[in-house]
Amino acid sequence: MSSIPFPILFLFLLFGTMWFLLRAHQRKEAAKRKLPQREAYLAAHALAAPACHACGATELKDEGLNSGADARRIVSCTKCGQLLFQFTQDAA
Repeated sequence: MSSIPFPILFLFLLFGTMWFLLRAHQRKEAAKRKLPQREAYLAAHALAAPACHACGATELKDEGLNSGADARRIVSCTKCGQLLFQFTQDAA
């Protein structure tokens, strides 16, 4: 009876884990890119000022889509972490 050698089993588990983590990251990035623009978000939730539709918090954070200096910004709630909307930052 032949069994799978430990190093080969370890490599399969390592690559499987890495594939799973990469796939999860890609899904999260795709969700960020599909977020509505700020105006569409405010209209869809009948808000005058940006706020979280999940918990009602007004404390929000924005981060660049690809890097910290990116003009395309993604806004999320600081309290519950819900992704909310995106906007393009004007050049300073």
